[in-house]
Amino acid sequence: MKRLFLPILVVFVFFMMVFLGDERLARLSGSTELDVITLRAAHSKAWNHPVSQGIDKFAELVEEKSDGEIIIETYHDGLIGDDREVIESAQRGSIAFASSSTPNMTSFTNYFTAWDLPYIFENKEEVYKAIDGEPGDIVRAEMEKSGFKVIFFPDYGFRQIVNNTKAIEKPSDLDGMKIRTTNSRIEQADFTALGASPTPVAWSEVFTALQQGTVDGEGNTYSLLWDSKHQEVLSHAAEVNYNYSSDILVMNKDLYEELEPYQQEIIMEAGQEAMEWQRVVATERDEEAKQQFIDYGIEIYEPTDEEYLEWKQATEIVWDQYVREGYAEPDYVDTILDTLGKTKESIFEE
Repeated sequence: MKRLFLPILVVFVFFMMVFLGDERLARLSGSTELDVITLRAAHSKAWNHPVSQGIDKFAELVEEKSDGEIIIETYHDGLIGDDREVIESAQRGSIAFASSSTPNMTSFTNYFTAWDLPYIFENKEEVYKAIDGEPGDIVRAEMEKSGFKVIFFPDYGFRQIVNNTKAIEKPSDLDGMKIRTTNSRIEQADFTALGASPTPVAWSEVFTALQQGTVDGEGNTYSLLWDSKHQEVLSHAAEVNYNYSSDILVMNKDLYEELEPYQQEIIMEAGQEAMEWQRVVATERDEEAKQQFIDYGIEIYEPTDEEYLEWKQATEIVWDQYVREGYAEPDYVDTILDTLGKTKESIFEE
């Protein structure tokens, strides 16, 4: 029996090696078919949000372009974790892809801090010009130093100021109001400059905080607010575009480099096409959500050009505080402005 056992064991180990293949790829893929690579992509937004739709479109395109050789399973609604948790999982290689809002990526590079500056982007054309140009390329290179391959930047949108207390038409109307913010120091500084009391609250707790009066309002996009049912605890909105937020879809860099060159090309082509598709969807959805707010009975204030300039000028102090080394890197801010063909003065003195 002992003589028979050793050959049987050797044969068993051999077949296990053949069927399991590379340990790392098998661990990440979860696939039992040798000719199919199954990878996971996760993030925290609702399944029907435009960012989620863009990631689903990316997965669809990858499967189509690879003739089913690469399958990407998408996990929305924080099923695998919040922004920080899924990004850390992707960095470790526990999952292949993760998406996060860019303010939560400042721990990897200060360059994202510049994206948070109030009114550095004044419309989506400027956003896309920066992301598709040198400022975006600089970020892509920096993210590789942290172990990420940037796939694409899903469009998130401009944040508006909403509340359940009173109409807001000028910055002074915010005096003393408690406004929920992200952990972004820039966003908190925005509301301090506007006279409000910035109150960081985890996204999952914002609805209850509004309901219970822990905060009076928040800043976010129409689409995310509506899809998260925040209209139920809101009554007023001020469309002042004080901040643009982007998302970012990244892939574990080591895993990306283990793929065959033609597979890498498929991933990147699908990312570019998904981004172009998602930008249209995100813009249409935000316009639709704005109308849903109006139909629901929420009053939306849209400032005149003169009033809009007042909102911008009220936040200029944030640039003075944060455009410095270690925060919003001055050279990078200049790169963005040069790419857009404008200056700080042109933003605040129009």
